[in-house]
Amino acid sequence: MGLKQVVGQRLLEIDLPQGSTVEDFVAYMKKRWGDKLSPHFIDPHNNQVHPHVRIMVNGQTIQFLNGMQTLLNEGDEVVILPLVSGG
Repeated sequence: MGLKQVVGQRLLEIDLPQGSTVEDFVAYMKKRWGDKLSPHFIDPHNNQVHPHVRIMVNGQTIQFLNGMQTLLNEGDEVVILPLVSGG
């Protein structure tokens, strides 16, 4: 089961308080969907986003912004992409 199946839809609008970060967004996701979401998204050993999952804010990966401390503003689009590979 993937993230879309856990959340129940492809697109979701979430209201977070002013000054929230990507870390706050991830905490909200964990709180709302709990154990159904965490194995697909969060490493239970270090509580970090799995390395095969990319989080983007307004089309830029957070690794090129301020990581999990990237500030979110009203209207920002956060995309969660599980990396896929194949041949």
